[in-house]
Amino acid sequence: MKKRILALTAIVLMAGSAFSSEWKLGVQTWSFRKFTFCETLDQLSAMGVKYVEAYPGQKIGGGVEGNTHFTMDAVTRDALKAKLDDAGIKIVSYGVVGGKDEADWRKLFEFAKAMDIKIINSEPKPADYDLLVKLTKEYGIDIGIHNHAKPNNRYWDPQAVLDVVKDRPGIYAAPDNGHWARSGIKSVDGFKLLEGQMISIHLKDQKTFGDPGKNICVPFGTGLCDLPAAIKELKRQKYAGQFIIEFESNTDNPGPHIKKCVDWFNANAR
Repeated sequence: MKKRILALTAIVLMAGSAFSSEWKLGVQTWSFRKFTFCETLDQLSAMGVKYVEAYPGQKIGGGVEGNTHFTMDAVTRDALKAKLDDAGIKIVSYGVVGGKDEADWRKLFEFAKAMDIKIINSEPKPADYDLLVKLTKEYGIDIGIHNHAKPNNRYWDPQAVLDVVKDRPGIYAAPDNGHWARSGIKSVDGFKLLEGQMISIHLKDQKTFGDPGKNICVPFGTGLCDLPAAIKELKRQKYAGQFIIEFESNTDNPGPHIKKCVDWFNANAR
């Protein structure tokens, strides 16, 4: 059933709703967590990046008070929209984030709806699954199940994610292949297992493999994640979701490293 849903989704995407028929590449603003959101937009705009995944807690800057938490008021939301419009950048997803209870989850979905965000990336508690199926249908916004590395993350194994998403409409896999590498999982193997279930991917390359205690991001094509093979596999699948670069190293000056990732993707994945 989920594969049929995603096949229909791909047709809709080609018609120009959440995604186009071409892969969209964005950047998780956590990569610029030592900068304001507006400073992040300036750097990404200069690279030609048109999409971001925002996270809760980044200072907005640019003369706008507050941060990017989903509890911001309507005035702040409007100011944030104006900054995005000025930069020519759209928020396509938001996370990694969750709600404490139904009221909190609804605030999150209301924020996403107001900002025209189509995907909320989360690592929800099992007790929230039924609620999330209901809310995704009600708001027309999908949940992507994200993963961190083992051993203290319930979603580190892609099989655990598959078990959650395969029979729950509106809930999809949103894997982070960098955290897979830390857990000793090859990107190609994870993508094969989750074929037909993925809506968004945090794309990384890592310096080390199989060491959960190390999280050292490197420019695409220079690490141990075998991104050429991963891209080839996703092309075979006709993956129709988005890619989000998350570069968690070099936090004082991530821009040049992210630019190398953007250039590699444009040269090797288009």
